[in-house]
Amino acid sequence: MSAPTEFEVMIFATTLVVLTLAYGLVKFAWSQPLKNGPGFFLGVEVPAGFYDGRGKLWLNGYRAALLALHLALVVALGGCFVLKRWEWMPVWCGGFALVYVPTYAALTLWMRHKLGTRPPVRAVAFSLQSRHLGDYISWPLEALSAAIVASCWWVLLRHGAKFDWLPPFQMTWSAIVLPGKIALVHSGAPLPAERTEEHYRYQDATRRNSINVLNSWGWLMVVTLCIFPLRQFVSPMKSLSLIWIFLAVFTAVFVYMMFLIFRGQKLATTMGRDLYPSGNFATPYRSSSWMGTMSRPYLVWFAIWFGGILALILYSQFR
Repeated sequence: MSAPTEFEVMIFATTLVVLTLAYGLVKFAWSQPLKNGPGFFLGVEVPAGFYDGRGKLWLNGYRAALLALHLALVVALGGCFVLKRWEWMPVWCGGFALVYVPTYAALTLWMRHKLGTRPPVRAVAFSLQSRHLGDYISWPLEALSAAIVASCWWVLLRHGAKFDWLPPFQMTWSAIVLPGKIALVHSGAPLPAERTEEHYRYQDATRRNSINVLNSWGWLMVVTLCIFPLRQFVSPMKSLSLIWIFLAVFTAVFVYMMFLIFRGQKLATTMGRDLYPSGNFATPYRSSSWMGTMSRPYLVWFAIWFGGILALILYSQFR
């Protein structure tokens, strides 16, 4: 058995991304506005008969924008094949998230704002149960991840006589998700006075799932980072097994991360379907938050972290 070529690895990774996008579109994104039932659109409460009138236009507009976004990604991928620029494919695989995530978030937030400019004021309850970081974050795993990253850089800086610093730095920056997990632990939305316990359990379940998604993403980046120092020392005789081991581990972590992401979507349609959506009402003490359970510290971290990834990718293309 021969080792897969760089082109074959790119095709494999791209196929994983395309299948994930297609499944997410058909299974979740297409019906996302309806996840809370006919009385809501993207979690915003709408009047009776909404979907018999202007609701059809809102739903059709949402789906048209979704199709246009996916079509743009397909055209970009097709351009890589038509022009035979295989070196662009890794940029497409990572770049789709840099385009898809902010565009989709901006679309949904704009629609929520237009439909929910005057959210109702509702009575709320406050949970007196404190949340401890150790109940959500495994510190031994965090220490192991940090040790692996430090070891990789020690090997590269000490023994890698000449190496391109940018790819491992991109992986390292992308793996720094601990601040986001800490912010998520402390994040939360006001709990409605009705069915308070159910709302609390739902928020906690989504919080834990989001932290696990960040865990899997961080380890995906750590696994990718390990390949840079390892190939400095692995002999050609052992390179074949190294590549296949890397592909197996990378695929397993990627599939697990996708499972967690889609499980989070399923939670919204099972546990959260009959509950009043977070961020859809104002409390007697503060206005409604468009971002639901996401706190300001989490949004600040995400903007810096995500912006750093985007800046590094753009720099890699124009340096």
